[in-house]
Amino acid sequence: MNKQEFDERVEKFVTVLRDLYLDEEEREGTEIPKIELNEDDLTDDFTAMIMAVHLLYIGITGDDTDLIGFTHIANRLVFQWLLENGDKEKGES
Repeated sequence: MNKQEFDERVEKFVTVLRDLYLDEEEREGTEIPKIELNEDDLTDDFTAMIMAVHLLYIGITGDDTDLIGFTHIANRLVFQWLLENGDKEKGES
């Protein structure tokens, strides 16, 4: 995947995530086409998803943390969730 395709993928993901918090008439991504699943692009896809969540985080919080700092925040949130809900991850109640 080239840089332009990657950047477009990030933009698609962040638009869809942002739209989840908007009323239907406010949404931007109503015309975003399906992304074909391609095993060769999975690493880029997951990286683009992480970058999109980072951009969403910055947009909502106004925090200026960089991507590495954001991954630390995400890891702390997951660790906290596991401490409180660890068994639920395995499908147990």
